[in-house]
Amino acid sequence: MKIKNIKYIIGLFSIMVSIIACNDIELDPVQQDAVDSNSAIQDLTSATAAVDGMYDLLYRVDYYGRELMVIPEVSADNILVSPSNSGRFISNYTYAITTTNGDVEGLWTNMYKNINAANAIMFFAPNVTSLTTEQLNEILGHAYAIRGMAHFDLVKTYAFPYTTTDASVAPGANGTGGHLGVPLLSTYGQEEDAARATVAEVYAMIISDLTKASSLLPTSAYSASSKFNSTAAKALLSRVYLYKGDYPKAFTTAQSVIADSQYSLTSNANYASDWAGSVSSSEAILQLPAFQNDHNGFDALASIYVPDGDDGNKGYGDLIPTTDILALYSDNDVRKTWFRDIADVTYNFKFPNSWTNDIPLIRISEMYLTVAEAAANGAGTIEAGQDALNEIILRADPSATPTTSTGQPFLDEVLLERRKELAFEGHRLYDIVRNENDMVRTDLATASTLSELTYPDYRMILPIPQLEIDVNDSINENNTGY
Repeated sequence: MKIKNIKYIIGLFSIMVSIIACNDIELDPVQQDAVDSNSAIQDLTSATAAVDGMYDLLYRVDYYGRELMVIPEVSADNILVSPSNSGRFISNYTYAITTTNGDVEGLWTNMYKNINAANAIMFFAPNVTSLTTEQLNEILGHAYAIRGMAHFDLVKTYAFPYTTTDASVAPGANGTGGHLGVPLLSTYGQEEDAARATVAEVYAMIISDLTKASSLLPTSAYSASSKFNSTAAKALLSRVYLYKGDYPKAFTTAQSVIADSQYSLTSNANYASDWAGSVSSSEAILQLPAFQNDHNGFDALASIYVPDGDDGNKGYGDLIPTTDILALYSDNDVRKTWFRDIADVTYNFKFPNSWTNDIPLIRISEMYLTVAEAAANGAGTIEAGQDALNEIILRADPSATPTTSTGQPFLDEVLLERRKELAFEGHRLYDIVRNENDMVRTDLATASTLSELTYPDYRMILPIPQLEIDVNDSINENNTGY
């Protein structure tokens, strides 16, 4: 694979390493320049700084810093582009995506930067003789976790789901990942002309990487849940199993995460305040902490949603919640506090600090919803699924009626509650597509706005960047329709 600007590089940092008893790696993810890893990983300090470099890449605007959190929402039915917008995300909202679109290329490039960074660590760190076995395992555990995450983010964005059977939009689709996914980079320096692997092959490697990460990483949480620990790797693995349609493993893996006493649902009384800049440590399994002196400024996640942040910084306020998502929350639902009316416009203040909001990547509430969805699809027991869903329903609104549904009505309730609880966290379009649902908008920015995509519309996934096709001799055709 020939990807611009990422050959043999890894983000490394010239900052002090803080070593604590259980977790040797405890660095502030401050953005620095990338350097050649060939001569950089020489001891514990440089190895742990290299790990911190991988996490720093997650903050990029063209990754979890904004785009991967926003695009699955603006491309679906939770938000619309405000009439007084700055021109951002219009192509995503209108489904006018081309193979040369900046987001298409930016997401692809940054995800593969993370993968190359992880592969470099796996290649060089074992040669550092001064590392103890425990230190090396922790360093490698982070590399496996990040590589698994990046490959997963790629395959869910640039390929139809594992269970797809319609070969008209995904040639080779057979319900078990037989269609093309994305290139797999499994070794350092492999990026020259890597061909696209099947979705099944990509999932197999993701599952292997996250399983390995969970076995290598410490069990105790990092400060502010800023890095993967063993449980966080399991949490992401449960999401992977859910997307794959392996509901028994999604059920049991999510249950094992819930059983970790380090994490618990925030109470109804504290829920609203916990979104005031950061998610509580008990609720957040993995997040990107905000820093007053190191952020994406106007390109930060919250800035696209709010006109003025609670941190005193301005925002664009470009993307506003649809009337149908607003109508889903009862007056007693604590999540209704996310929304504020300003000058007759309702804005999304789930992330109220426009520049300095923590970005939640995995929350414990998702694990309860995974248990419920897996149970609705035949895993475990329906009673366990109902109990898990009721935890989310009653936490949000203690006066709500607990569910007793079964069958399709229960699955419908789960997916509705998932939409409500995880709104604006980058899940919506993926949830629609993996459940083979149509994307239907009832609240439109203009009369000409595209109101519906019937599954499986080719536009439900992104195209392979044209730049990649132009320079990679092993990729000659794009996704169907592009």
